[in-house]
Amino acid sequence: MIKVLRHDQWLFFLLTGIYWLFLSILLLLEGYRGSFLLLNGLHRPWLDYPMFILTHLGDALILTSLLALLLTRTRPDLVLLLIITVAITGLFGQLLKNTFFDGWDRPLRVFAETGGVHTVAGYKMYHNAFPSGHSIVAAAAITTLVLNLPYGYGFRFWMGLAVIIISYTRIYTGVHFAGDVLAGTVIGAAGAIMITAWLAEPMKKRTEALTVNRARRMRWWLWGIALFSFVAGVALVVDML
Repeated sequence: MIKVLRHDQWLFFLLTGIYWLFLSILLLLEGYRGSFLLLNGLHRPWLDYPMFILTHLGDALILTSLLALLLTRTRPDLVLLLIITVAITGLFGQLLKNTFFDGWDRPLRVFAETGGVHTVAGYKMYHNAFPSGHSIVAAAAITTLVLNLPYGYGFRFWMGLAVIIISYTRIYTGVHFAGDVLAGTVIGAAGAIMITAWLAEPMKKRTEALTVNRARRMRWWLWGIALFSFVAGVALVVDML
């Protein structure tokens, strides 16, 4: 764990920590429903479709595939780590959704009688709100990048901002409460830290030990699967419009 968390990552965790604190305070002051209505109410017509596009960056199929396309040639070990991290944290989130929190409905169902929920492009969901799966995926994938790529403070700042924006779009589009998003981002980030501590070094050693031909084949397979998955994910989003 000591090798995973380094002093130069403080900016990313400061931003996400402030975000978590803000959501926690808002939940305490306004409650579960009130905090949603406050944040969901901050909508503008010109923001609707950008937010609709951004919210799908939290889709495991799209985000993982996009990162794989960018990283397969130089860091196949990181691509494999991303896939494992997103899969484990995502499945954990689905387990929570469908067992302990199976009865937690989404805003459109909770406010069905009173209305007032802002939605975008007919993007409507009703059940299994807690925790936010897209927030888990975004936080897990982006935290994994921050922990494993040696870029500077600018990169860490934009990655922290990406976690905040992508997860907030779940509230903006009317499909999650603030508590769902808070839990999702915490689960994703914590999962990324634990899985990186457990698997990053072994994964890197295994990929570096591959012969040149096997490494090339692995990269082609990863790239091909990523391309197919990305196109499929985008097609699903376009079909919603």
